[in-house]
Amino acid sequence: METRRVVVTGMSVIAANGNDKNEFFENSLNGVGGIRKTNLFPSDQLRTDYFGQVQKEYVYEIQSAQQDTRLENIFDDLCTDLLLDSGITVDDIRGFGYKAGFSFATSVGTNDYTTAHVKGILVNALSKSNLHKLPVKLGIQGPIFTNTSACSAGTTAIGTGFSLIKAGNADMVVAGGIDPLTEFSSYGFHALQSLSKEPCKPFDKNRSGISIGEGGALFLLEELQAAKSRNAKIYGEIIGYGLGNDAYHPTSPDPTGKGAYRVMSQAIEQSGLASEDIDYINAHGTGTVLNDDMEVKAMNDLGGNYHVSSTKSLIGHCLAAAGAIEMAATVLCVSEGAVFPTINSVDVEFDYPKITFVKHKGLDQPVKYALSNSFAFGGNAASILIGAYKDE
Repeated sequence: METRRVVVTGMSVIAANGNDKNEFFENSLNGVGGIRKTNLFPSDQLRTDYFGQVQKEYVYEIQSAQQDTRLENIFDDLCTDLLLDSGITVDDIRGFGYKAGFSFATSVGTNDYTTAHVKGILVNALSKSNLHKLPVKLGIQGPIFTNTSACSAGTTAIGTGFSLIKAGNADMVVAGGIDPLTEFSSYGFHALQSLSKEPCKPFDKNRSGISIGEGGALFLLEELQAAKSRNAKIYGEIIGYGLGNDAYHPTSPDPTGKGAYRVMSQAIEQSGLASEDIDYINAHGTGTVLNDDMEVKAMNDLGGNYHVSSTKSLIGHCLAAAGAIEMAATVLCVSEGAVFPTINSVDVEFDYPKITFVKHKGLDQPVKYALSNSFAFGGNAASILIGAYKDE
């Protein structure tokens, strides 16, 4: 049976420290973060006023049921950038017919309508959602998925696209995730006492919680021969994917790190590599005491000798979009030969001889294989493995 290979042939990113892929890469590599005081909503009753707010001017409170939401605004810009970056058109996508798929992740979604209803701005808009319009804009006629598995959803959405192509159920999939910054999610994490009063500092001895961010990333995933047939630029290859559940607690991760270890091991095993082959891990790295502790334990138990950093220190925790944006960070590290840093962290708590925590500023160095991790409420866990593309 033919072994189908899945490559990344296009991507677009919007995050707190970059309005596009290139700006995101340059700022991240140079340790320029985007977590700052928000002006979207009053934050005086929250534990913090620091958020990873994107710098593009998108609508926050919609005034009519016909108005596009913040998520849709971000999606439109990401689509424009994705099509330009990949050199493909909507007509090209339609040409794939039922072999073109769409795999998307969101947590907050288009609940702007619900918020507007509760505030009395809109009437009878409680159940309105425009998520169904997203794949239509791209001419997708094949399988469609929306994943809402909390903070692992972005990675799971991309893993779903990877699996569809590997299985022969699609030749091309647009995959990714978007979450907007809202009062709804901010007050939720405030109630959980999870927000950091200052910009988050993953792995630091004095870390105290997360900084919520927003934004998104989209990818064009293609079966290798389909990509070659149109002379597509190839950023890298997805070579492994792990998905699991801690089965431990509704919100807290298994403190032993066994769930995180399982999905990383699954991704590596699927690829046929060994842990010693991994050069870089883009950690989930939230900046909470429990998550960082268990994830570092899991990475150490995995074996190997690699660099580690957390993109959340640069842009905040983007909820369901986190895995998508961090996938972009990981793919860029592989394609550009670089390692992103963790900023804000001054005194790293963990001391393992084979794990190098990259701080303050990134490194220019080859990355042949890299993992991107996402761990979520409910024990949802996902890890995806990216390799530098080799034409065999």
